[in-house]
Amino acid sequence: MEVHHPHHSSHTKKIKEYFLEFLMLFIAVTLGFFAENLREKQVEQHREISYLKNIHEDLQQDFIRVDSILASNNLRLRELDTLFQKINEERLENEDVYFYIRNLVLRATFENSHIGFDQIKSAGGFRMIKNQLIISGIQEYETQLNALEKLENLRERTLEQARFKMSIVFNPKITYQLMKTQHATGVMRFKRPEKADDILKKYPKQVDELFNILTVGLNTNNYLNSYLLRLKATGKKLDAGIMKEYGNEINAH
Repeated sequence: MEVHHPHHSSHTKKIKEYFLEFLMLFIAVTLGFFAENLREKQVEQHREISYLKNIHEDLQQDFIRVDSILASNNLRLRELDTLFQKINEERLENEDVYFYIRNLVLRATFENSHIGFDQIKSAGGFRMIKNQLIISGIQEYETQLNALEKLENLRERTLEQARFKMSIVFNPKITYQLMKTQHATGVMRFKRPEKADDILKKYPKQVDELFNILTVGLNTNNYLNSYLLRLKATGKKLDAGIMKEYGNEINAH
């Protein structure tokens, strides 16, 4: 009976086979790990570009809205100047009271686009954004948005007082006429009534109070305009940074 020695060549061959199998398995697992890691990085990079593209598009819409709000605020300030010019020159008529007050208690509020900003937050904050300047730009932009909203709320509370007082002293028939003949859009959307009751004589104190509230409320437009211009400048800087870093990828999507 033949007995195999432990160092027989057939035994050595099996050890090599085991080693090769282990090596191949190790390489396969390692390559799989690197492939999965690469895939995750590619997916995350795709999300980063997608979200920043949405922020870029949000900002383009915001710039248009800023310009629109600025134009609206400035027009109301000019109409307020016209109103007080008539008051100073003693040319104010009852119909003017209804026309100016009813229109000037309106306001234009800024509503920003926020699809991209919301996506960044829901995806875990700024973890996926590599450029620190872009992160800082987004944070600064949102800080200014919050400050703008607070100032708009202050103006709203002031003009709300005017709307409440207006409902007390205005003739409901004239109010109804203004409602039925108003334009669908526009800053000064309510038409000047053809004929109004003698509100200047009936409610002189209340009318003066209304003019004062309007003045205080619309003066906030001057501050809002400064905030809006600052917001737009910050947004332009942020957008320029995004396009400089990711412009080719964003335009390719």
